Amino acid sequence: MDLLITQKDNVFYLKGVINEFAKFNQLFKFKGPEMVLNLKEVRRINSTGVRELINAIERVDRSIEMIFEECPPIVVYQMAMIPNFTLRVQVKSVYAPYYCPECDHQEEILIEMEDFSLEKGLPTATCKSCGNELDFDDDEESYFYFMEHS
Repeated sequence: MDLLITQKDNVFYLKGVINEFAKFNQLFKFKGPEMVLNLKEVRRINSTGVRELINAIERVDRSIEMIFEECPPIVVYQMAMIPNFTLRVQVKSVYAPYYCPECDHQEEILIEMEDFSLEKGLPTATCKSCGNELDFDDDEESYFYFMEHS
């Protein structure tokens, strides 16, 4: 599956694969104070795709505020590995991987970055399968490393 970009007002919904073949031409035509890239349905992103997206973001008019929302773990892992990925972008929300030790259920919980800090810790979440408390299924410091470098 290639990358599909749809737009509603100032929100661009990215769906599919971000790789060396991804085209971001739609972004360059946008005029407005704020552009939101909703990444919820990005299924795969490789390092070349990250480079293409960074280059696209750099081509967008500097007067436009850039926001990432609903970033899935595969995007968050890239943000942690490539610090300049979020240099010009405000990250509004990310999905965090959680795990239930009782029933082996895995779930991604949306975390609003304005409500989160490493000092406060992660929000608690309840398993949809058995009702027990979920555990965060990664290392907090490395998963949220992008916060220190954006």
